[in-house]
Amino acid sequence: MSGLLGIVLVGLVGGKQALADDTLNGNTAISAEVTAGDVTLDVDKNIDFGKKALADIVDFGSQDIGYTVTDYSGTTDGYSISAKLTDKDETRTVKLGDTVLSTDAAVVVKPTSNKVGENKDKVKAALSYEGVTSVKKFTSTIEWTLTKGRTEQIGE
Repeated sequence: MSGLLGIVLVGLVGGKQALADDTLNGNTAISAEVTAGDVTLDVDKNIDFGKKALADIVDFGSQDIGYTVTDYSGTTDGYSISAKLTDKDETRTVKLGDTVLSTDAAVVVKPTSNKVGENKDKVKAALSYEGVTSVKKFTSTIEWTLTKGRTEQIGE
């Protein structure tokens, strides 16, 4: 039995051993950078107020215009959206919220904060004509402009 024990001990001693000079662990440095992404404005492309009969004042009422501000810039202080009409028509009145539009841009939406990602909302649009003397289809175009708020670092 002592012979067998000696073979087992020799087998254990002859195996691999960890020496003090061996490196058994290490470090890997990883890095990443979050950069400012896009800010976009997407508004409903078409709004149809329908048909009304010719009268002294043709009031088409109001409808909602949906918009989405997508913000991956890190802006946390809100934004503003301005709008203007691209043509002049003395018979037409277009209101967005409480603002009557003209060919000069006016701020129609101004939230004081927004979240990173999609910010969906809507603005009420009202349309009326006064003094129209002919029957025809009217088309107007609203031009929108988005202005970002002050950019700040996103809190960690």
